[in-house]
Amino acid sequence: MQRKYPHAEMSLSCPRLRPIINNDKINPLDVHEKQLCQIICAYRIFLPFVGITVSSRESAEFRNGIVKIAATKVSAGVSTGIGDHDTKYNGKETDEVQGDEQFEIDDNRSLDKMYKDIEGEGLQPVLNDYLYV
Repeated sequence: MQRKYPHAEMSLSCPRLRPIINNDKINPLDVHEKQLCQIICAYRIFLPFVGITVSSRESAEFRNGIVKIAATKVSAGVSTGIGDHDTKYNGKETDEVQGDEQFEIDDNRSLDKMYKDIEGEGLQPVLNDYLYV
């Protein structure tokens, strides 16, 4: 695909499933961090120009390490509650009860903390906020 469409931006993510409400069959340890690291590194070798996102479902320690060797994108200050994005991005504060979280977040760092941690690793963080048209 990269040879046929060299200017197309491609990206992938390998999120491990986290426990969710009413489903106790999901075990995040089914794929250990070592295995996840191997998968992500294999993607980096096989697809050198693909963006690789590591979600906040992973631990801060894992994300700090993988961003130095294979990941190109990480999130920070994430909210997974149903309806939280409307409040967060449109400033619509409400007294209504928000929906349940869609999955557990392991890395709860704020944007500022994530930025400083990446800088502390000798890397240059680049911020992107999507434009809604």
